[in-house]
Amino acid sequence: MKAIFRKHPFLVSGFVLAVAVVLFFATHLIMGMIYWSGHQREPVAGWMTVGYVAQSWHLDPREIDATAGLPFPDGHPLSLNEIARQRGVPVSEVIAQVEAAVAELVAQDEAAHAAEHGAPAHDD
Repeated sequence: MKAIFRKHPFLVSGFVLAVAVVLFFATHLIMGMIYWSGHQREPVAGWMTVGYVAQSWHLDPREIDATAGLPFPDGHPLSLNEIARQRGVPVSEVIAQVEAAVAELVAQDEAAHAAEHGAPAHDD
């Protein structure tokens, strides 16, 4: 192994660096998959950002913002607690708006999926 490194130091260094980068991103991907597999369709809470809610429910965060009447993020995403504080309303009001938006968007997605596959949509 030392002989190969001595003959081709840049090639071996590049290979080791590439393996390290692949391992880093593979670990990141696997950890994300493990985390999100246990955090699907979580109840909305004040500490969450709209992006977190969207990830948990497989929705577009900007659609949640638009449907719930929330501001689009400008830089750092705000938690629902921070949005409520900025608006001067109880966080429960913002949570209710987000929950209503999520319910509406999920229903739309289910109806679109049912129409696409020829099955009638069902109400829960």
